[in-house]
Amino acid sequence: MKGELLRSKIGPDHLRRQAVVYIRQSSAHQVRNNRESSDRQYALARRAEELGWSSKSVQTIDDDQGCSGASSAHRQGFKKLLAEIGAGQVGIILALEASRLARSSADWHRLVEICVVTKTLLADESAVYDPRDPNDRLLLGVKGTISEAELFTLRCRLHDGRWNKARRGELARSLPVGYLRTETGEIIKDPDRQVQGRLNYIFRLFARYKVARRVLLHLVEEKLKIPAKIWGGPQHGKVIWKEPDFADVMRILHNPTYAGAYVYGEKEYDSFDRSPKNGKAKVRQRSIEDWPVCLQGACPAYIAWDEFVKNQRVLRSNWYRAESRGAPRKGAALLQGIVYCGRCGARMSVLHYSTKEQRSPGYGCFYNYQRNGGATCQCMSARVVDEAVTNLFLNVVSPAKIDIALQALKELDANRQEACRQWDLQMQQADYEIELARRRYESADPGNRLVAGELEARWEEALQQRERLRKQHAEFQRNQDQTVLDQDCRLIEELSDNLPLVWNAATTSMQERKTLLRFLINRVHLDGVSEKGKIRIEVEWHTGKRSSLKIDRPLVGVWAPKTPDKVLRRIEELLPKHPYAKVANKLNREGLKTAKGLHFKATTVGYIARTRGWRPTAQ
Repeated sequence: MKGELLRSKIGPDHLRRQAVVYIRQSSAHQVRNNRESSDRQYALARRAEELGWSSKSVQTIDDDQGCSGASSAHRQGFKKLLAEIGAGQVGIILALEASRLARSSADWHRLVEICVVTKTLLADESAVYDPRDPNDRLLLGVKGTISEAELFTLRCRLHDGRWNKARRGELARSLPVGYLRTETGEIIKDPDRQVQGRLNYIFRLFARYKVARRVLLHLVEEKLKIPAKIWGGPQHGKVIWKEPDFADVMRILHNPTYAGAYVYGEKEYDSFDRSPKNGKAKVRQRSIEDWPVCLQGACPAYIAWDEFVKNQRVLRSNWYRAESRGAPRKGAALLQGIVYCGRCGARMSVLHYSTKEQRSPGYGCFYNYQRNGGATCQCMSARVVDEAVTNLFLNVVSPAKIDIALQALKELDANRQEACRQWDLQMQQADYEIELARRRYESADPGNRLVAGELEARWEEALQQRERLRKQHAEFQRNQDQTVLDQDCRLIEELSDNLPLVWNAATTSMQERKTLLRFLINRVHLDGVSEKGKIRIEVEWHTGKRSSLKIDRPLVGVWAPKTPDKVLRRIEELLPKHPYAKVANKLNREGLKTAKGLHFKATTVGYIARTRGWRPTAQ
């Protein structure tokens, strides 16, 4: 009776067209592990044959494996199915249940509407539905609604359960390198002292340099590797040592777990801003104050929480964006990132006029020009401003010169000792790897040459790695063979008495000068418009105090190349007797050059003569 009822809905027109089996599982995890569901869906092809379709007329669409049914925007298999139904090529659609086709009422009802127009049937494991029949249409509508409600209910239940567990700090999260989880669920530091030492060393380097890239350069210069965890695969969670890169350093500095905190909800998802490729909501980072769950003291810490918060502020201020001053760079503009317009308050940009001629940069305020279409606020050369701020800075720090220098020397000595300790730990790890490989080789059955050969090769590789590290360590020791002695302290004291000499030394980079300047100066405000011919400089110190001074604004062209006086006198002597071309030839034969160091031409001599009102002989 049931079979006759099913066949009564299937007509010759349906059998002439294809039977399509639509297969979908919501995630890659389900595809890998839920094999029973996958087998049941593929078995629907046999059901289509039982209903009267030949095996050649049965098509399987499984392009959407691992895709969610919440939306059809990024399900290529579902789009293909709709296109074939609309073309009138499908007689029946077979799916395990309505939720396999769609978890959205909009997608489900659109599919049913197209099936009504093209007279296409829908079927599952137990029944065949005709969307043109009122009873079947009502039943299909209920199935689609239940499918969507089921997804919504599951999602809400899982979401609330996850957040409740996270608020108690019990929701298990992946631990970064340097931490382990015991059998009881307790989080402890990795017992490997080399791992602990290297992480502590990275945090100390950042406390010293304040710039993540300089931490990376320091590690590369000292040829120190950093620990990392393997994610996925048979060796999941194993700690390996790798060459440092910028992304690794940033992940360590940004991770709140190293401050002993359990954090959940650091990022939020904007459902209105989705990726055009996969439809996923884009991620935005929340500020520390807005983290929904932040439980301090949840695990042993490598740094204090206050230090972590301070590090995040420093990292954010190092961004090269309008709202931050950026990290000190190597450019010639000393006040890069900390100079502001004294008229409108906006941060001023650094202008580079002519790099080939090695002309000094300038500071300019273009906020009103770029944002409001107004005029440029002000521009000025950086040379005189930098000189004035430098002199003010050196005068202010002069009482503390000796203390600063000796503290720098002690810090240098501490860094050398710490680097040597890190190398000792790295050599101990290499020795352990050799010993481990040796024990594994000796414990193997000598008769099993395949296993013994592989273990012997690993032992040999460990020995080679130890030799490479030994050579690198020897090179490091040659570069670090100097120690801090009493005479070094006396030398620093002598240099501290003349800090301008140290500041202007060729070995002192602009990046180091900018870093030193920022320790005391917060902002510098410039106003070169309010008073004609003057530039008003207001320095805002980190203490909150302000210092003001005025300097003369240099005239236009004051630093332009100038023709030597000797050449000018010679031209003045020759002009009454010779035309421009002959004067240029005589100057070139005498080895004289223009202001830019070039050979003279008739036009060059003519320009010099006209600008000074000299009259030559008849040309």
